[in-house]
Amino acid sequence: MSTRLAVTAITAAMGLVGSVVSLQASACAFTDLKSASSSEQQEAFIQFAAGIGVAPAESARPSSAANFIIQRGPHLPIVGLWKFAFTATDGSPIDWGFQTWHSDGTEITNSGGRPAEVGNFCMGVWQQAGDGGYSLNHWAIAWGPPPNFDPTVLAGLVNIREVVYINRTGNSMSGTVSEELYAPDGVTPITSLGNGTVSGTRITP
Repeated sequence: MSTRLAVTAITAAMGLVGSVVSLQASACAFTDLKSASSSEQQEAFIQFAAGIGVAPAESARPSSAANFIIQRGPHLPIVGLWKFAFTATDGSPIDWGFQTWHSDGTEITNSGGRPAEVGNFCMGVWQQAGDGGYSLNHWAIAWGPPPNFDPTVLAGLVNIREVVYINRTGNSMSGTVSEELYAPDGVTPITSLGNGTVSGTRITP
């Protein structure tokens, strides 16, 4: 990676973290859902998440396995299309949209918290966790950081990690999410973007 590119990524990231107190990271890079300029985004998140039921911060993992599906084998309940919401530990919105978990262990997210012109689709890979959950390793390219969403500015890469559990109905998920910003090499860490909870409902045919 060139020195110029590294400096650009770090400067952009530090500027975001330092100048926007309520900075959050969306599924496909940065978004600031709490800023005055994104009141429409806040309202969209509220309306979208209302149909899901946002998971509280203490629901990092199920307190009782009796309420969640613990299943192994070819017919895994995570596979399918999900409506999701990410919420920070202080209750503020992070991101919302749709996720498709494929049977081959790949995943794709359509982020509602990102303008389409700077990229609102990103991808990941998942596997079963040993305790009956599902862990997701998801990467997004952080083009166009707020408030201007300039598609020529690259802040770096965002690594999004989720651990989710499916309830007994098979149509609801909850768990945790964490987000880290890396330089464009995907190896050099820049800063933690925070932690939160995941809530989701399955979309059925």
